[in-house]
Amino acid sequence: MRLVIAQFLLITQVFAAQKNSIGPPKLLEQSGEEVWYHLDDEDLLKNRLTLRCEADENTDRYSWLKDGEPFVIDSEDVLWEKESQSGSIVFTKPHASHQGYYQCFASNIFGTALSNKMHLRLGSLEHFPKRDVKLLRVKEGESLTLNCTPPRGTPDPKIVWLYRSLDDSSVIETIRSRHITVDNEGHLHFSSVELSDGKATLVYECAATSPVLRGEYRSGDRIQLDIEPSQDKSHPVKKMSVSPSEVTVRAGGQLKLQCIFGGRPLPTIFWSKIDGELPKSRIKDLTSHESDFGRSLIVENVHPDDAGAYECRGRHLVHTVNVRVMAAPFWEFDPPRDISLPEESTGELECLAGGQPTPIITWSMNGKFLHELAEDSRRVLLDHGRILRVRNLNHDLDTGVYQCNASNPLGYVFANAFVHVRAHAPFFRMPAARHWKVVLHSTVVLDCDVDAAPEAMVRWVDADDRPLQVVEGKNKASTQIDIPDRQATPTSKPAI
Repeated sequence: MRLVIAQFLLITQVFAAQKNSIGPPKLLEQSGEEVWYHLDDEDLLKNRLTLRCEADENTDRYSWLKDGEPFVIDSEDVLWEKESQSGSIVFTKPHASHQGYYQCFASNIFGTALSNKMHLRLGSLEHFPKRDVKLLRVKEGESLTLNCTPPRGTPDPKIVWLYRSLDDSSVIETIRSRHITVDNEGHLHFSSVELSDGKATLVYECAATSPVLRGEYRSGDRIQLDIEPSQDKSHPVKKMSVSPSEVTVRAGGQLKLQCIFGGRPLPTIFWSKIDGELPKSRIKDLTSHESDFGRSLIVENVHPDDAGAYECRGRHLVHTVNVRVMAAPFWEFDPPRDISLPEESTGELECLAGGQPTPIITWSMNGKFLHELAEDSRRVLLDHGRILRVRNLNHDLDTGVYQCNASNPLGYVFANAFVHVRAHAPFFRMPAARHWKVVLHSTVVLDCDVDAAPEAMVRWVDADDRPLQVVEGKNKASTQIDIPDRQATPTSKPAI
């Protein structure tokens, strides 16, 4: 008997371990919706690029589409990064014809997970013209703006400013200072010049970054400051750079407003929303360098109700910005969530996306639109397609990866949801034999913890394997039984 019990427990543990690991593929990593590359004739290794597609260990095979057609990966120009282990592909010799929309598929017997569409685009970025270090003389306490003209590029490059040492050109630092700010156009502003800004070995270097460089940058103009000491400890506050009076941002994106004021002492910037409250839970810390120590207001995951009039104030100066929110599709809460349910139950997937105009919701299963599959009355779309309900779940028919796409003319959001329909024989999640010592006339509860899919019918039997007789006022049975006054140590054997 003990051997049988031990074998039963071992089988139960093995099944439980398998139950936790099996299922459709789940994407762990993928490239963004836009991937830029450039062609460098001088360094071919820099041309290499990777489209990432990594799924969990349940994945059996990967495949790719380019512009909606199967993409064959068997040439010298495009290779699997780790064939049979990863879905990522490497373009060893990219060229212009590789531009297009790519999508990765991760599959096993339970279904197929899809990546977002990755737009591979060819770009470029020219170099700055070579110039000598420029020396500027300025008085301590004055406001100063340094300009930088970026080289031509596609897409438009972004300007950053760095500290560089004249003694050692390899020493480079990011500028993070309470009185120095880079505006959205790439200008470097000193709200109030300090003596330490003019160290003899320090230069300010502007540089251009672009997605085509994949983390690198092009060095540009270098400027050195010669600071003349001043006894004047006070300079009037003035506007140096502010965001336009009208700003448009997409819902789900990032809003960044700037108010850079000059003056001595350094003015503190206060932000408010004239027609409402600031979304404090989504605002970057105004004391951090990311927010330029309060000179930038950064709102993450913009909502439509973030539209309105914003105000920055520094001493007696005020600037107002009217923000409009373009409602490209965005997740109102979260993307659809994975579900795991037993057979014969009802499951629901939610695609709760907002936008203006209202997004059109489409559903797919394993990469195929639902309307392309055989008609099935068990599947019902509710709330204008935002909810997909499947009744009487079937392991063979419904286990898989479902895709939700919400789109309007401004864009789309896309997500996978994994539906695991459990179907297995019942097993006990507690020891097969248990004993209770109870006090006369007390109440004892005998639980029967069973896992089964579909849900099991549970009945109780006595020690002689006979159906338990229910005595009114003494015991009752459902998935558990209360026995008010058993004197002996009871043994209960639940049976299915």
